[in-house]
Amino acid sequence: MGLQLIVKADRKRIEKALGPLMSNYEVFPVAEGLFGISIPEQSISSVGEDVILLKLEQLEYFDLWQGAWKKPRRRWFW
Repeated sequence: MGLQLIVKADRKRIEKALGPLMSNYEVFPVAEGLFGISIPEQSISSVGEDVILLKLEQLEYFDLWQGAWKKPRRRWFW
């Protein structure tokens, strides 16, 4: 099963977070400031779910399968 997400961000921020992996996903506007992202199982299998989730940590998103919002993970720089 793939990942189905609603992301609160502009397209440029999504592109920056996902990088070259974004070309494998379907990204589409949902509403002002919201984008849908569909990540197929094949991409998850080839790249690894951990890698994808690490990249998604930069964004606030709603996981449609879990039914919950995930807040961006803060990164502290010393």
